Amino acid sequence: MASSANPGLWSDLSDLSGTDACAALLKVNAEMFAAAPARDRETIGTFEALALGFLPKADRATLNDIAQLLAQCRDTPPSVLEYLQRHAPEACGIIPAHRTRSASVPDARYLATPAGRVHLASRPQLAPATVERILALREEVSEDLLAANPALRASTPAFHQLVRRAVERPALARILLQRADLSIMHATSLYLAADRERRSLIRKRVADESALAAASPFGLSGHDAAALVEAAGDGDIVRFERLLTVAFGFPGSAEWRILQIGRHLLVALALKALGVPERQAIRILLTLHPALSYPLSAIRELVREMRDVPGPIALNIVEAILGLKALGGDGRALHVSGARSRK
Repeated sequence: MASSANPGLWSDLSDLSGTDACAALLKVNAEMFAAAPARDRETIGTFEALALGFLPKADRATLNDIAQLLAQCRDTPPSVLEYLQRHAPEACGIIPAHRTRSASVPDARYLATPAGRVHLASRPQLAPATVERILALREEVSEDLLAANPALRASTPAFHQLVRRAVERPALARILLQRADLSIMHATSLYLAADRERRSLIRKRVADESALAAASPFGLSGHDAAALVEAAGDGDIVRFERLLTVAFGFPGSAEWRILQIGRHLLVALALKALGVPERQAIRILLTLHPALSYPLSAIRELVREMRDVPGPIALNIVEAILGLKALGGDGRALHVSGARSRK
């Protein structure tokens, strides 16, 4: 079917900004869409994407005007009608009942497009199967919206999946950290993305949980600590991380990535959890990689972290970040080779 509407014109207008400009853009495009004698699939899809992008920026009066324009148009995307009905109550009286029923379409249609997935992720009701299908695409915009949506309960497997992804994506972690329903384990997993004040609150929550705070820190021998110092002095990050893995009793698949930007605090936490003496720990921070010690504020932050976090708390934070459980420190020794031996 040929279309008399021009999707290219919409993209040319998309650089407008501000509330008034958004309202004008919406009205112009709604008028064009409603007045078009014919609308093909591309035209409808383009209008849907533009409308869902700008409707959240519109005020109540603009939403009602848009509803007036689109109510009688048979090709108006159901997602647009549903948004208008949810956010402009007056629109319920503008849109005929038969159009209201037609707005209830299978989620599959929404799942097919980025704009549709944005719509689904923002819904006040979330079907578990739909959430799983959104998460399967690993689309950051949709993940962010799900993370901010209180309809996604923190007790669900999908939420836990989001938290594990947020460990690798600080922007997502910061959204989740704003939620009041985070469990202690979820909040601790996102520790590295938290600011100093929030990290302090997380540590307090961990300390208040007697079962967590009861964990014993590791006590390395002088030889064990020297092995870590030597690996750091050589700048051998592979060997250093292997020694950490052995010390904690983690499986060999443990992914530390302590030099990755955003994960440097993990070095300080690991050293504190293992009970490495402060002088040796600082030497490690100074020699392992320049990014840990320059500028001066960087190493100050790491040293402050070691001093602020008790050993048992540091251990629980490390475990939560890596998603692993340490086996305990008794009867474990380190060697430069990274092998494990019995004392």
